[in-house]
Amino acid sequence: MKEQTLEVGGMSCGHCLMTVKNALAALAGVQTEEVRIGKVRVSYDESVVKPDSIAEAIRNAGYTVLATL
Repeated sequence: MKEQTLEVGGMSCGHCLMTVKNALAALAGVQTEEVRIGKVRVSYDESVVKPDSIAEAIRNAGYTVLATL
């Protein structure tokens, strides 16, 4: 499993945290390690999911991915 931390824009409350957690939970091969306002840390299986798909799931949930840390 690889680990990735993303800086996420547009998150401001507990609802935002749950929305992002749920979006990531829907991806096979992704385990959410930490979700904080402005930051997400995940572990993922590269043979199942690509890093771009993780960022896309966050964007589709209504947030922006500002950087990969």
